[in-house]
Amino acid sequence: MLAGCAGSRAAGSEGPSTAASSAREEAAPPSQAPSASAPRPVPEQSRTGASSGPVQPNAADAPAAGSTRGAEGPLAEGVQAFRAGKWEQAADAFRAALRRSPDDADAQFNLALTEERLGAADRARSAYQAALHLDPEHVPALVNLARLERRTGRAEQAAQLLEAASRKPELSSEPGLWVQLSMTERAAGNLADAEKAARRALSLRRDPSAYEALALVSSARGQNREAELLALSALRLDEERASTHVTLGLVSYRLGDVGRARAEFDRAAALDPGSADAWANLGALALGWRDYAGAERAYRRAADLEPWVVDSRLHLAEALAAQASEDPAKAAAAAAAYREVLARTPDRPEAICGAGWTLAQDRKAAAEAGTLLRRCRGLPETSAAERRRIDGRLSVLESMARGPAGPEPASSRGTGGSPREQGANTGGSR
Repeated sequence: MLAGCAGSRAAGSEGPSTAASSAREEAAPPSQAPSASAPRPVPEQSRTGASSGPVQPNAADAPAAGSTRGAEGPLAEGVQAFRAGKWEQAADAFRAALRRSPDDADAQFNLALTEERLGAADRARSAYQAALHLDPEHVPALVNLARLERRTGRAEQAAQLLEAASRKPELSSEPGLWVQLSMTERAAGNLADAEKAARRALSLRRDPSAYEALALVSSARGQNREAELLALSALRLDEERASTHVTLGLVSYRLGDVGRARAEFDRAAALDPGSADAWANLGALALGWRDYAGAERAYRRAADLEPWVVDSRLHLAEALAAQASEDPAKAAAAAAAYREVLARTPDRPEAICGAGWTLAQDRKAAAEAGTLLRRCRGLPETSAAERRRIDGRLSVLESMARGPAGPEPASSRGTGGSPREQGANTGGSR
């Protein structure tokens, strides 16, 4: 999270704002995924001592001494509910605070952050925009909106927002803005520009988020030893920063140290149970190890935390499908998850093939399964071996009404458990 303290707009704190001068929180950033199920680091959160979840802020993140606004009433109630993970209650309280003070940009920001926790990306976007309308220099709202735009498939809008802000003298000295611009450029594959923006952030303040951004650029270039050193530099500044542990876990994975990667992801999830990136990465490792029950638990947690992220829902479906032969209820749950993915990304190959194989086990869904398997067969990336399996299953589907179909393994298209970076998964899936 970008962090700030009294009178500072340079960063977001670990929770909602209780006063204009208090610290603010930026929600956890997205994943950049070179492959669909790779673990993803969370380098965008940048605070001066916090991770991505609603952690109790330390003394430096408290409202300014003598500040009384927000000491009681709906704003304070909302902050308390947010920190307890009671998102609906927090949202109601922040709405009540806005009814009292419609021009309160901090309350509007807090509502936006809470809407993100509820998975309401459109409402969160509107609330961040409202906060910026009230206060155009509200940096936490600016960087959060840019991050949200990128993770919901609007990377161009994110870049435009950040580039315009960087040209304003009053905002160009904010490290968090440059970190977010680095994330956006990296997600677009512009590594030179991403490095330049991260170094600009580091020149403004020696902050963990800048080191993480540089680490991810180095890792994207295949320079993982350098990336490891940069991630460790971030960790020395804040050992309890969940996003740094996720970044270090990704780099460790790419260096071939899977045990260390797992330990780092575990540490991140322990520090911030609300980190969808930590849970998604744990799910990816479990899926790769064929620990399907563990993958199901981790991906379900990630999907609950970020309902708009299609990848987590897709890999949850894969984990469920892999358990279908032992538990028929898992097959039904997998089919439901695949249908949800296809409703949002109808041309996703893994979803088309995975749904086809899963539904092929249900006589009532034989027609739907046949349609999907034919689509799967026609995909250019479908192997000759899978096409032969599909031909065999299609012939069986015609007689399914006369008897139950035998269990069929999940499509070989399953992506396994290789790690992924955050920030790249920015298509229609986010």
